[in-house]
Amino acid sequence: MSSTTTTTENSQLKRGLVAIERQQTLPSSSLQMKDTSTSAERWREAAARASLIHMTPRKWVLVQIFEALVGFLKLLVPPPHPVENPSEPPARILVVEYWKLGDLAILVPFLRSLQKSFPRAQISLLGNPDLAHFFEGQGLVHEFISVRVPWARHFNRWRKYNPFSLDWISLARKILALRKRRFDWAFTGRMDVRDNLLLWLSGARRRIGYGFGGGASFLTDRVTPDLSRPHRADVWLHLLRALNVSRDYEAGGYRLTDGELTLARSLLAGLGVPSTALLIGLHAGARIATRRWGDQRFAEIARRVLEDNNAHVLWFSEPGNSFEAPTIERCNVVSLDFRAFLAVLSLCRLFVCNDSGPMHLANLFNVPVVAVFGPTRPEWFGPRGQQDRVVIRQEFSCRPCCDYCIFDQPYCLRTISIEEVQGAIQSALRPICISDPEGNRSLRRRIGSSKNRHEMEAAIMTKTIWPAIPNKFRATGLS
Repeated sequence: MSSTTTTTENSQLKRGLVAIERQQTLPSSSLQMKDTSTSAERWREAAARASLIHMTPRKWVLVQIFEALVGFLKLLVPPPHPVENPSEPPARILVVEYWKLGDLAILVPFLRSLQKSFPRAQISLLGNPDLAHFFEGQGLVHEFISVRVPWARHFNRWRKYNPFSLDWISLARKILALRKRRFDWAFTGRMDVRDNLLLWLSGARRRIGYGFGGGASFLTDRVTPDLSRPHRADVWLHLLRALNVSRDYEAGGYRLTDGELTLARSLLAGLGVPSTALLIGLHAGARIATRRWGDQRFAEIARRVLEDNNAHVLWFSEPGNSFEAPTIERCNVVSLDFRAFLAVLSLCRLFVCNDSGPMHLANLFNVPVVAVFGPTRPEWFGPRGQQDRVVIRQEFSCRPCCDYCIFDQPYCLRTISIEEVQGAIQSALRPICISDPEGNRSLRRRIGSSKNRHEMEAAIMTKTIWPAIPNKFRATGLS
């Protein structure tokens, strides 16, 4: 009897000890899983900083220090009101994009998807006052809020952060005005601690953006980036997909009035350009000098295009540019205001340019592009059309330099030959000519009558196009 009792007591004791061991083990296992998850998340964020914004470890340390210092600001500024019902559709949405023309053109697909997903919401865009006219008549935003941000106005680093600049006072007043608006949602696709801070200062209840570049503590929704789709248009659209709003990139869609198109056709007729002509636009300018391939080289391209093809060239000249375009038959120089430029650009069959704002504008009208790239990465900012071509020299490891060239001149651009750009133009023109029976007969003769037609096409593609874009990016239309 006592033996049986002892055995039973021992069994109960063993079961109790096992239960205690399990209870002690579970927290340890969960902590290990948590540590593993945290480590994996940190790894993904580090990979995103290297892949999407090319942030060095030194700069990342500086960003963390800045975010820690700004954290004291939270003690002084009243926090935004929390979201009561996350599933409730927003009534007021703020989108922050205060940079340049090309950035607004990249933003258009996101705004179009945002408007379709939340048709009852009032969408406000915080942007550069010099570009307020860009969204006129587009139906994409209900309100354009002008703001001058010091670090976006100047290229010189001292002028960007000059503490004595009056721009800081203007920015502070704008932030106070935004807080009174009580936005429900706010978006930024910039992957920048400064933009995330602006979202927090705006007082928006729900703040959606990327935190891996700094400023994650200022966001309510920290979106995990998709490293396989690094183009900035996709980076913006991914913010919506992270909110379970499925939207894909849609090219084109920018609206022009019938009157603007009529005036554009009248302008071309006045220049002697037939309505059925193969019209090639050429724009040699760029906002930043390190992105300009060179006026003389574009002039030589114009000469060769006209020699080889039965086409008309429009040389788009920017106000204040003292360079004289080549005086050639069928080459017309035009200097137009913004809306007239858009209307004429939409009528071009091909557009040859630098990495610039007009390149992105051409994509809004589905005009095929041949773009000469230097210090920036086309997988981030390149044209998106299926017929677009990018001419680039991939061997320069200093890309991207964020337009602060470390050499005496941008050799990534200077080493691109005229023959390479000419070959890209021929490659881009061929499908246009095949689809247009009244198009460029001379180019069809040059390619079609060649005994080594396939060898000629392969040589053009190998030398000019394919080295420019890695294989995994060919499907995006950059090639």
